[in-house]
Amino acid sequence: MKDYYEILGVSKDASQEEIKKKYRNLALKMHPDRLVGKPESERKEIEKKFQEITNAYEVLSNENSRKKYDLESGGGSFDGFGGFGGDASSFEDIFESFFWGGGRETSNSKKRDSNSPKKGEDILLNVSISFKESVLGVDKKFKINLLVSCSKCSQTGAYSSEYIKNCSPCNGKGVVDVVQRSLFGNIRTQSICSHCQGLGKIISKKCDLCKGSKFTNQQKIIDVKIPKGIKSGQRLRMNSSGNDGLYGAPKGDVFIDIKVKDHKYFQRKGNDIHIQLPISFIDSILGGTVKVITVEGIEDIKIPQGSQFGESVVLKNRGFYSDINSKSRGDFYIWLQIKLPKKIGLETEEIFRKVQEKTSWDPNKNFLEKNKDIINEQ
Repeated sequence: MKDYYEILGVSKDASQEEIKKKYRNLALKMHPDRLVGKPESERKEIEKKFQEITNAYEVLSNENSRKKYDLESGGGSFDGFGGFGGDASSFEDIFESFFWGGGRETSNSKKRDSNSPKKGEDILLNVSISFKESVLGVDKKFKINLLVSCSKCSQTGAYSSEYIKNCSPCNGKGVVDVVQRSLFGNIRTQSICSHCQGLGKIISKKCDLCKGSKFTNQQKIIDVKIPKGIKSGQRLRMNSSGNDGLYGAPKGDVFIDIKVKDHKYFQRKGNDIHIQLPISFIDSILGGTVKVITVEGIEDIKIPQGSQFGESVVLKNRGFYSDINSKSRGDFYIWLQIKLPKKIGLETEEIFRKVQEKTSWDPNKNFLEKNKDIINEQ
């Protein structure tokens, strides 16, 4: 006697709900639609397997027959539908609900979809912008290729209406009836008409403008406003700027993926911008005004007297915007890089020697005084 629990892949204490769910999953895998195009030998093997799981389900889904099967598991077989009276017809209803219910897309729905309005396809642009453009925003123009509704055939795809006829094999329905043999006898299903590909119409002469595609190609220049504060990886969306829809449906959208180019001068850390600024050692000693390049342009900044190498001057609220079109900004850090001349003239050298004689400032001497312990270390 066959082990029906093993055939269904459930335990012997499985609930009726578990048995029904398991059978449904197995049965859906063996739906007649899945057998189309498969070799005859494979189809027969699947049909045989389906018969086995159906027999198992028929026994185990009925409380009385299940009890009898459990008690007589060493006895005769319960193959087939014998002994279940009117259950076979109700079971066929269950079978139909498995295959055609539950929101499963049928051939009819596919046929309707093929003639229904459909939103136009979206367009994706990958755009690289400069660092300064990402901070301040920029207006750019881009050329895109669009699919536009054919102005000549109004998306019928035909040269004129006289060249559009109902499909004879499906009588304009877009689907044809298919009769398949099964355990339950002949099952009538529907499949997409291969003659008209489910459209229900045959076009004998295609539109000479769109060649039957219902769309024509068109180039268009679009204006894109890239907002200030945009970051790499962010996406902009232009609603209803993409390809035309089908049969009056809305246009698609244009999506713009942003990539910000790296910059050799400006460095971003969080929402702050950092730069390295070379200045004269004289400006670092005496202080003064120097020029600096910011994202807004060249500006004058004041260097404090006695500025040291690696110190910074900070321009508040002059960094990167915290978010798109936000008013909040980070800061702009100017890191001082003090530069010394490699050569000086004799006159300049004499001036520095006099300064050296008159000043008591000697950082080298001060360093040695503070680190005597290192010198005397054993």
